[in-house]
Amino acid sequence: MPRYFKPAALLLFLVVLAACDREAYIFTPNEFDRSRPGFGRELKDRSELQICYSKQITTQEALLGMAAKECGRFGKQAVFSHDESLECPLMTPTRAHFRCVASPATPSR
Repeated sequence: MPRYFKPAALLLFLVVLAACDREAYIFTPNEFDRSRPGFGRELKDRSELQICYSKQITTQEALLGMAAKECGRFGKQAVFSHDESLECPLMTPTRAHFRCVASPATPSR
């Protein structure tokens, strides 16, 4: 086997890995645990939200928009809490935590 085979294979692997960009997604703990209460049912309310994303791919605006849209489904606002590194899969290693809080009442006219 030629000496340059291993470095070339590593380079090819890294190129393929880089091409596997992954979009940000809502993380659901124990999503596939069939014994979890509410398994397979649509959420009726949400008090917190976790989103797995890559800091190199996902902009902060996109992340905040995604959180606002998800909390908005329940008539709430997304409030950023904190980030954790290396808590999600390799292609989306950062987990952002949000709280979904009641929207302030809009003044009536």
